[in-house]
Amino acid sequence: MASGRDRKSGWDRSRIFLLAECIVLFFIVPAGLYAHRHWFAWRITPIVLVIAAICGAYLITDKSFDKRKLWSAKNVSCHVRKIILTFVLPAATVGSLTYFYQKELFLYFVSAEPWLWVVFVLLYPLLAVYPQELVFRAFFFHRYRNLFPDSFTLILFNGISFGIAHLFYANWFAPLLSTFGGMLFAYRYAKTDSLLAASIEHGLWGNFLFTIGLGWYFYSGSIP
Repeated sequence: MASGRDRKSGWDRSRIFLLAECIVLFFIVPAGLYAHRHWFAWRITPIVLVIAAICGAYLITDKSFDKRKLWSAKNVSCHVRKIILTFVLPAATVGSLTYFYQKELFLYFVSAEPWLWVVFVLLYPLLAVYPQELVFRAFFFHRYRNLFPDSFTLILFNGISFGIAHLFYANWFAPLLSTFGGMLFAYRYAKTDSLLAASIEHGLWGNFLFTIGLGWYFYSGSIP
């Protein structure tokens, strides 16, 4: 029979391996994609979908994971008002700054490609937002939650990893905004235990940014 010391040592080793896995998968690998950004950028959607499918399969087959978190709308309605209130003032500020300081981008997508914009607004939440939230919120929280001492630290590092995942766009705006956005979406997921709630907030911000023109910084064709 293993001694208490042996059991503690085994637990420590497993925790170290899990921490190493988290660092490699969510920090080192995404940062390393910067060097291959031109190849990766044009394949971003299918790659994210494949990763999301793998993470989704892991969560569904893990008996310790509550599958209802992936689709439940139970806690969403009471947070819709909070999501909107959190959105209005920052969105108005970002929109105003874009209008005054980057007029060449302001509403460019809507005016130049109105039908493509409509298609984007409809498909973006399904093909980009939900898969990203599944990977960065549901999978990350479930697998690595115990590595962090408290929710604040978990949300902080989750946001940082989400920002690093946008480094390949090779501009300062995408990873910076994605870091703050990642922390906001992580906070929402932590509060609701609902991937749908986090996806609604993510989709709202994503569609807004692309609508006012700042989606240029998240567009593969803009990578230098």
